[in-house]
Amino acid sequence: MADIADMAKELTPRERTISLAAVIACITSVGIGLGVSIPLLALLLNEQGVSSSLIGLNTAMPALATLVATPFISPLLRRVSTGTFLLVCIIVSATCMPLYFVFNNVWAWFPLRFVNGLALTGLFVVSEFWINQLAEDRKRGMLMGIYSTVLSGGFLLGPVTLWLIGKDGVAPFLTISALTLIAGLPILYARALAPQVNEKPSRGLLAFLTVAPAATLAGLVYGATETNMMNMLPLYAIRVGMTEEIAIAVLGVFVAGNMLFNIPIGMASDRFDRRTVLLICAGFGFAGTALLPIISQSVFIFFPALFVFGGVVVGMYTVGLALLGERFKGADLAAANAAFVLMYSTGALFGPPIAGGAMDIWDPHGLAIAMAAICGAYLLIVGWRWSGGKSAEKLE
Repeated sequence: MADIADMAKELTPRERTISLAAVIACITSVGIGLGVSIPLLALLLNEQGVSSSLIGLNTAMPALATLVATPFISPLLRRVSTGTFLLVCIIVSATCMPLYFVFNNVWAWFPLRFVNGLALTGLFVVSEFWINQLAEDRKRGMLMGIYSTVLSGGFLLGPVTLWLIGKDGVAPFLTISALTLIAGLPILYARALAPQVNEKPSRGLLAFLTVAPAATLAGLVYGATETNMMNMLPLYAIRVGMTEEIAIAVLGVFVAGNMLFNIPIGMASDRFDRRTVLLICAGFGFAGTALLPIISQSVFIFFPALFVFGGVVVGMYTVGLALLGERFKGADLAAANAAFVLMYSTGALFGPPIAGGAMDIWDPHGLAIAMAAICGAYLLIVGWRWSGGKSAEKLE
């Protein structure tokens, strides 16, 4: 039986276009689901007087769901149609959104966010290996950039929705539920083209941490950075003296940078050594987080600096995915992408509680301290791998 990579080569141009539309719909649903729920629920919990630490723990529930579910997705897809699996994930995610309004309590939101996280995990894992197996090596970075831009666009709908209809009442929840269902239409149309996982990978998920540490850990660091920015940045902005409206706008600036830099960075990784591009992105991640207490003192400095930081740091996600697609094929690619999502969610799981606890101890600049520590550790790792790869002409 043909493996996943061979199946991709057999697609006609029209089928590839339809498949790409479905992949975009998958990741848009993930961006929509997280892009609204993270800042919206954080602001609502903050109004209720919930501590930063508990807000961080609540925000980590989707990531916990990913850690639980990801190892079981590939085995499940060997038994269930991928198209059917994706549609079930869409329906579950859309159903969860209005339930946040119905059960307006931080303790009820823990199981709700976990179930919603299970659905979003399915969309996330399948869309990543689907787009990677569709990509050609010479344009892989650009296509990963487009994919990441769409994900960032879904996240941008979060602050946009809050700007347009506000955070109060059922309206934001119903809006996102409707948008999620609409995003499911291309998946419904392309469900027969969704790749089936028919073989087992050559290694387990955690083995990719040793086989490709620079690429997989890029997912972990970006997961922590992105989730902390989406969850804690509005609270941080308010605590340094900004208004709620400006705090939401700050989040939009960060996501806008994500969107506009993704494709250029992806194209740069097609033209230049991807390991070098990844090192530069990691350096920006450390510098941007370490300087947060300084640049946040003026909106006129904060906005452009955050725009550039948000744009370059997302390259860790884009280039990390491209590195995996460059190295692995078939079922191993599906497993590598699952490992990447697992690492992304590990960062998203532990990042908010660490940052929230740091903000409780060093209010408000604990956010910068925690994030700079995470990014700095990764910078040392990828720098070490980069220098070793330069001499051996080999890096993940």
